[in-house]
Amino acid sequence: MKNLLFFVLFLFFFPTSFTAQKHNAQDTVLLELKKIRESNNLLRIKDSIRSALLQEELGSMHNPKSAELKKYRSELQHIRTEDSLRIAEQKKNIDALRKKVQPYPVQLFHKTLFTIYSGLGPFSAQQRAGNAQEQIKKLYNDKLFFPDSLKIQPKYEYINLTYNGRVVMSVSEEDALWANVSQDSLAAQYSKIISANIQESRKSHEFENTLQRWLLAFGIVIGFLLVTFLMRKIISMFTRKIIKINENDIRSMHIRQYKLISPRQIRVFLIRTLKWIHIALYLFCLYISLSLIFSIFPATEHWAYRLLHWIWIPVKDMAISLYHYFPNLLKMMVILILGRYVDKLLRFLSVEIEKGNLRIRNFYKEWAQPTYHIVRICLIAFVIIMIFPYLPGSDTSAFRGISVFFGVLLSLGSSTAIANTIAGFIITYMRPFKEGDWIKISDVTGEVIEKSALVTRLRTINNEDITVPNSMILTNKTINYSSSTPEKGLIIPINIHVKFDVLFQKVNDLLIKAALMTEGILETPAPYVLKNAILETNVFYQLNAFTYQPQRMYYITSDLNQNILKVFSEAGIDLVTPQYFSVPDQN
Repeated sequence: MKNLLFFVLFLFFFPTSFTAQKHNAQDTVLLELKKIRESNNLLRIKDSIRSALLQEELGSMHNPKSAELKKYRSELQHIRTEDSLRIAEQKKNIDALRKKVQPYPVQLFHKTLFTIYSGLGPFSAQQRAGNAQEQIKKLYNDKLFFPDSLKIQPKYEYINLTYNGRVVMSVSEEDALWANVSQDSLAAQYSKIISANIQESRKSHEFENTLQRWLLAFGIVIGFLLVTFLMRKIISMFTRKIIKINENDIRSMHIRQYKLISPRQIRVFLIRTLKWIHIALYLFCLYISLSLIFSIFPATEHWAYRLLHWIWIPVKDMAISLYHYFPNLLKMMVILILGRYVDKLLRFLSVEIEKGNLRIRNFYKEWAQPTYHIVRICLIAFVIIMIFPYLPGSDTSAFRGISVFFGVLLSLGSSTAIANTIAGFIITYMRPFKEGDWIKISDVTGEVIEKSALVTRLRTINNEDITVPNSMILTNKTINYSSSTPEKGLIIPINIHVKFDVLFQKVNDLLIKAALMTEGILETPAPYVLKNAILETNVFYQLNAFTYQPQRMYYITSDLNQNILKVFSEAGIDLVTPQYFSVPDQN
């Protein structure tokens, strides 16, 4: 019940409050107009009195001296200057009020003759415009219209426009203020506009003119049909010629070795393009024809202007925007061209360093491409920052909101990718391995086949391609089997257990013999044997053999074990299997 009561009270008071606000705004404008009018009247009267007194004093003087004439003339000029400034100030005040008031047009057949800003007595500006429009329409509908019968008659503070004693409209001082002219001039201007438009409209609606308009409209329709018929024939002719073209006569478009568009696709594209051209030309001809037909008849002439307005205004605004944006476009082009050539220079230097033609102290070849990519990213960011202020709409809140949204989305969705990228650059400058090296990362051993900013790919002995994130490489130890191979060679260790009763010198000779029998084991540096532990029943020996082929270390290890078994078997020595003992739980 309370809600219903509140709703009823709202419906009752809201129109009243809205009307009150509207009347308050109108009263405020009327008060400001009244102040402007009174101030202008006082200043005008004051200047008129001063000018009359000066003229009288100047006329009463006999043989005035040149200095006195100059003084009076300067004072008169000062009065005229003040009058000009007063008029300019009045115009400025009226222009400020013009933004607060909605004018109402007085029309004849949808053609605006003039507009009314202020009310008069009990009548609002809208009522005055409606009454004036109705009276002008009555003058047009009269059987006879004599322009000389439209008289200007001053009455009190108003000037009435009358026709045969009938008041057509009244002109007030407020109307003159809004028009920035005198009241008499505005009345004469309205009288001239009304007479000219009534005569023009009556003449345009004569039977002869109406018949000519219909004939002209019929001719436009016939012309439209002929143009569309010829256009359809021409488009059909070109379409048939395109269909008859052999595909072998059409050269396909390629980008390097990739065929971008085939001859058949080119032919289909041309046919569809002709179809859309036909539709666009048809709509253009229809638009022009309708605009011409509407512009012929006075009753529909405003529709023609509206059609032209729909097309011309967007085109004009676009052209003006492009004209004003052209300097910014030139700046963007210059920045992009300079950035492009700087990028080409950096790429050339990186390629030269990578090839070894350009050498920089303490700068390795494998650093060339990563450094180029880092500098290129910085260059692209710098170019974007430079051209960002010149982008259309860059200063709008919508553009900033979209930029912030994509920035947050990128930062939230690419945290892992960024971590891997940073790790990839760190690994590159640490140089723990390169492509072709055999490495071990955690429990994965294989050959490095690819290094990128995000991941490193390894190929194992079983031809398994394993992708390892760079962040994992950075947080785990990495064993490189190939880094010292070219200079020192890779050591392959083999562990065996032999009983006490076998002389260590014989075991040493047999292990070295087995190593030298193995393909891939180097004679220099020579293999050597270590006695790593003496156990309860046997001795723990370790054979260390050198090789320059880390990529074959699995096969070399297998052959070396085979040769060890062979030489020990021929020597009648048995190898002891290692035994592992567990300590019993004391509890």
